[in-house]
Amino acid sequence: MSAACSPPRPTEPYRGLWTAFARSVRDNVMGEFAVQVIRIGGIVILARRLHPEDFGLLKVLLVVSVFATLFCEAGIPEALVQRKELRDDHESTAWWMSLGLGMLSAACLYVAAPPLAAAMEMPRLEFGARLMCVPVLLDGLAATANARLRRQLRFGALAVAETLGEAAFVAVALLVLRAGMPEWSLAGALAARIGVRALATCAAGRHLPVGLPRIAAARDLGRFALSVTGAEATIAVSANADYLLVGRLLGDRALGLYSVAWDLLRFVPYRLHRVAVRVTLPAFCRLQDDDRELARAYRGLFNYLARIVLPIIACVAVAAPELLHTLYGAQWAAAATPLRLMAAGLAVAGLREGIGSIYYAKDHPAFDIYLNALRFILIVAAVLSLAGGGLFAISAGMSVVEGLTSVIGVRLACELLNLNLRGLIAAAVPGLRLAVACAIVSALGKAGARAANLDTPAVAAIAAFLPAIVFCWVESAAMSEILARAFGRTRLATLQGATR
Repeated sequence: MSAACSPPRPTEPYRGLWTAFARSVRDNVMGEFAVQVIRIGGIVILARRLHPEDFGLLKVLLVVSVFATLFCEAGIPEALVQRKELRDDHESTAWWMSLGLGMLSAACLYVAAPPLAAAMEMPRLEFGARLMCVPVLLDGLAATANARLRRQLRFGALAVAETLGEAAFVAVALLVLRAGMPEWSLAGALAARIGVRALATCAAGRHLPVGLPRIAAARDLGRFALSVTGAEATIAVSANADYLLVGRLLGDRALGLYSVAWDLLRFVPYRLHRVAVRVTLPAFCRLQDDDRELARAYRGLFNYLARIVLPIIACVAVAAPELLHTLYGAQWAAAATPLRLMAAGLAVAGLREGIGSIYYAKDHPAFDIYLNALRFILIVAAVLSLAGGGLFAISAGMSVVEGLTSVIGVRLACELLNLNLRGLIAAAVPGLRLAVACAIVSALGKAGARAANLDTPAVAAIAAFLPAIVFCWVESAAMSEILARAFGRTRLATLQGATR
């Protein structure tokens, strides 16, 4: 999968940067593999012993934690990463600001828990939200360490922290479940994940900023940080509005089905974001004054995203019933139709990964505000107008919303780079062709397995294995190139030393 994350072949002045980029992607791939092995194993067990209502509650708690940590950080880590020159007083000021905001955010979350539970008509949400208070504070304290590691492209340390957090999630979930409290299994696990990840990030940073906050440093960071906060708040609102509306209008069971369908479709794009796209922010910020190189890098990223995202989402849509039955159990079969209805829109949405790094690198974080404000308006309009048609109608409407906002977002990125949109679309054609081929092979394999009267897990395996062979055959050259670059001998010390 790391082949999808490669920038284009580097030019000589930026060879060291792209080598560090490839190494960071390699570290993220290894960490993400460990996280997903733990997560998938745990979720498969939990999904069979819990109910859709429990996962609906988890989704709402995830939304709550996103907003709480958002206001803890307030765009400060991104401001630290984006700066060309970073001083000690920047880091110390950022740390004190994060501490104060973390305490305020935790206090507000504790107070707001009862009215939030009443508004969502979920009584369990009150205790679950209050359970997030301490982990949210810890996450805020880790913000400066997280920014320091990202700025130095030390994504291996971040991958270790995330792996430890995921291990804590599964361990706590199973322990609480075994203790006879299944209704709190996922809530306790989420609190453990956030807290352990934050503590591990602080330990990996190995640097506690000293000194008192300074007004001059706060001013240096403030303008960009405020813009990022606005952008991330708008993103968080638009990214979670559909979950809250579906849960409020259709109930927690419908929300559980909707979120499982959404998560399965977004699994690969989100993995790509975790292993590669988040590395593009520090990398693209190094290129912020070189539009030609930045445009070339983005076009290469877009090409590889299309070659990964489109084929895999196409195959997931083809084999949706069998995959859901095999992974989660027969009780999740009703999520197959919403998944298929959302597939086209979320495939296009997978291609917009990376546009935020372009906006930030070019000092236009407000573009995220405009784009996601539009997305929020469209989501509210779609869900409210289609709620009478149930989950299927909402899923179809969300597919349209995702596709439209993704096209607009990519167009804005092209405008910043003076990049022709038609040329960018041409970069996606190989991925589209590969998607069609993989979908046909998956459908034929599924039909053959059904004709042979194989059981559902075997059908799912064949529907996934045959297109995987096609994919690996077509992408073998690109995969070999990125592996060679990621595991080469070039050292990172020079590049990391230049980050200060």
